[in-house]
Amino acid sequence: MLRSMTGYGRGEAILGSNKLVVEARTVNHRFCEVSVRLPRTISSFEGKIREIIQGRISRGKINVNISLDGQEAPVNKLVLNEDVADAYFKILGGLQSRYDLGGSIDINTFLTLPDVLSWEQEEMDEGKTWKVVEATVTAAVDDLQQMKEREGNNLAKDLLLRLDLIDKKVDDVVARVPDMLKHHRARVSERLREISQDTEFNQSRLEAEAVLFADRTDCTEECVRLKSHTEQFRDLVHAPQPAGRKLNFLLQEMNREANTIGSKAQDVPIARDVIEIKEEIERLREQVQNFE
Repeated sequence: MLRSMTGYGRGEAILGSNKLVVEARTVNHRFCEVSVRLPRTISSFEGKIREIIQGRISRGKINVNISLDGQEAPVNKLVLNEDVADAYFKILGGLQSRYDLGGSIDINTFLTLPDVLSWEQEEMDEGKTWKVVEATVTAAVDDLQQMKEREGNNLAKDLLLRLDLIDKKVDDVVARVPDMLKHHRARVSERLREISQDTEFNQSRLEAEAVLFADRTDCTEECVRLKSHTEQFRDLVHAPQPAGRKLNFLLQEMNREANTIGSKAQDVPIARDVIEIKEEIERLREQVQNFE
């Protein structure tokens, strides 16, 4: 199954009193490059998140953005720092007694003293938190993979059509070879008649030229190998594992065989077929760059 390297996936869950959102985007890249952005409160999970991504995606530039309600550090409740408050109260009371100061310590003034009140974050259980984060990241990757597979399936249909065109042109080349040999034999025979009236000499020379030409221009082996490559290409298109790298290498081999056919076959119609074969191979190569 072919997967495109371009896609988007999203996962959501509730984590404590916050909404956890995971977004994953991928674009084309030669290797697997993962970038993760996440809040400080769950930054310790970055390594595990990377393992999930790299275990599911083999190629592409992957950007993963994780947020908790769009905040870096979710705030939960206001608390009294009792030790700090007791220390302030003791000092203020001591000042009143020592210096015989009047007045009272009112609540408004007391609450404005530094560090008497503070915002406290909710303590998260690391094990439970990771289970939620893991499930949400996995859901985002699942969503991403589904989009990549849909696009890959659509592109695969185009690849298979182009493979059929290549096979047809290779069959045309094979069918054209006998006509090419016949035409060359007739051309050599005509030239021999022009330069010599020795029938026996002409016949032996004609046979030698025909054998030499047939040996030099025989592209049957290359045609067989090229069709073998297209069949292997089809197998990789339907294979369950990612095949982008293998397809790219296979296209190099297909292009090499096409070049050899073109250089061997000294025939205009075959040369035209080879040009069309190479055009289709180039279109395949452009498409394959998009696959994981």
